[in-house]
Amino acid sequence: MKSLKASVLSLLLFGALSVNAYADMNPDKLLKSIENYGESVESEGNLISFMYKGVNLYCVFDKNADRMRLVSPIVEVKNVPPEALIIALQANYHTVLDARYAIGDGIVYSAFIHPLSPLTEKELQSAIRQVSTAAHTFGDQYTSGELSFPGASQNQQTE
Repeated sequence: MKSLKASVLSLLLFGALSVNAYADMNPDKLLKSIENYGESVESEGNLISFMYKGVNLYCVFDKNADRMRLVSPIVEVKNVPPEALIIALQANYHTVLDARYAIGDGIVYSAFIHPLSPLTEKELQSAIRQVSTAAHTFGDQYTSGELSFPGASQNQQTE
C-alpha cells in the first residue's frame, strides 16, 4: 500500500511538473490566445473584452500578482430570486466545475480565476467555454457544459 501511494504521488508530481513546463502564460500570450479563440476582441491595459458564442466576456489580469480573472456579467442580484442563488451555489459544487457563479458590485457573474503564468492555452480555452456556458445557462441548467460531479441535483434545494 505504501509503495502504491508513493507511485501515485510520484506520478502526480511528474504530471504537475511536465504540465507547468509548457505553461508560461503572460499578458501578450493571453491576448493572442483570446484573439485566436474569441470574437470582437478589444484590449486596454490589463483588461481584455471579447465575445464568445454571443456571450460578453472580460479578462482582467495582473502580471505582478500572477493572477487572471475571466468573467461574464449575467444579471443584477436584485432581479434574481433567492432560490436561484441557492441553486447557483449548489451548481458551483456539482455542475459548473472550474467556472463559478459569483456576486460582485450587485451583479451575478460567471467567473474563472487562476494564476496567470501556469495557465495553458488549452486551460484558457476550456475556461472561456465554461464561463460562457455558465452565463448562458444561469437560471435554467446552471452548468459549465464540461462535466459534472455526481450528487444531489443542482435543482434540489437544501432545507
